[in-house]
Amino acid sequence: MNGNAKKGYFFVFLTGVFFSFEVIGFKEIFKKFHLRPEIAAFYGVAIAALIVTPFFLFNLKRRESLKTTIRNNGKVLLVGTFCNAIGIVMYYYALRISDLGPSAVLIKMTVLYNVILGVAFLKEEMRGFEMIGILFAILGIILISSLDGQIQVTSAIIILISAFFFAIQSYLIKRYIENIDGLAFAYLRILLLSFFFACYITMNGSWVVLSPVLTFALGLFSLLGYFLGRAFYFEAHNHLPISKLNSTLLIEPVFLMAIGVLFMHEPLPPKKIMGTVFIMSGLYLLIFHRQRKIK
Repeated sequence: MNGNAKKGYFFVFLTGVFFSFEVIGFKEIFKKFHLRPEIAAFYGVAIAALIVTPFFLFNLKRRESLKTTIRNNGKVLLVGTFCNAIGIVMYYYALRISDLGPSAVLIKMTVLYNVILGVAFLKEEMRGFEMIGILFAILGIILISSLDGQIQVTSAIIILISAFFFAIQSYLIKRYIENIDGLAFAYLRILLLSFFFACYITMNGSWVVLSPVLTFALGLFSLLGYFLGRAFYFEAHNHLPISKLNSTLLIEPVFLMAIGVLFMHEPLPPKKIMGTVFIMSGLYLLIFHRQRKIK
């Protein structure tokens, strides 16, 4: 493993850590305050954007990196972030009424969608080994989706759809951006997300004034996940193939499921274990086979 790959894996590791903090934090907030998903998302990304704005605006080099990112990658940023906004609202809606573990596993179906998008639009091949992986993943989805009392079928479907919207951004980056400035891209992304969520809330007339403590908590968790987590993830694109990015992140839902069982008192029936094993195995088969073909 060369130094470039080590740096990429380190970035992916940090991505998983920050993503986990964000998901756990929002799950706890939804459990205690029953917020609408778009309200939680807006306050989170808006406060995170306010916190990091001085970091970019008061430095000439960083201001130039923002201009360069907008000029070179503006279309990908706009379309990808819009799809992300849809996915976030849908995922938070499902997370609000479902257990942490099953939700974290199902959202990783972005890996499967990336493979499908690659085959459909990037002229990548689909072979028998990968078909087995897809079948494993589908079987795992069926098991996880039928967990009584932990996740509803409707919630599972919503999460699977939201995973597709999340996958679109990675596909666009893979196809159209050769070298990405992770910090600049992540900052511009949370600015756009703030705008999209504000428009959505205004159209629905669902504005709510939150307490300063709750607002700060949402901003802190969003700073960890939406900014730092995404910045490291975008940077990792410069050092690793997309397949290795996805395969390394497969450990995140297992960690989140363990957190749910150990600290949130979520049950651990055999069906949950089997479903998780099938999904993780299926996605690993997809990624592992693609790595072998790349080599």
